[in-house]
Amino acid sequence: MNNRQEKMYEMESLMRDVYKKTRHEMNQVYDNEMSRNEFFILKTLYELGPKKSSDLSKILNVSASHITAVTDSLIEKNWIERVRSVKDRRIVDIHLTENGKNILEQYEKKKTDFLLEKFNDFSDEDIANFIILFKKLLKE
Repeated sequence: MNNRQEKMYEMESLMRDVYKKTRHEMNQVYDNEMSRNEFFILKTLYELGPKKSSDLSKILNVSASHITAVTDSLIEKNWIERVRSVKDRRIVDIHLTENGKNILEQYEKKKTDFLLEKFNDFSDEDIANFIILFKKLLKE
């Protein structure tokens, strides 16, 4: 096996390990009270306003059934609500509740604090290079 190929395999393995470790640490940030998917739905509703389930499915690139399962959980927690359109009763929008907004802001701060600490030893240049490299990886 040539040196470049070995480095590629090592890099792929490290990326997988970093992803798993970061995912585990983020679950701790969310106190295992909120899943990452719940966080992403709350954040999307916070930033973009009320959305239909199908819109959330497209935005987050997950199945409609997954959105239904996660939104059911968020409704139980009183963080979101389903609201029927007065113009067309067939349309149901998902709205962020005030409680959901407050919890999102709380966990957004926890996430920001975690990331600032996690990348504390990295220079601004290091972080800029990470961004450049990740964008290169995302190119098709």
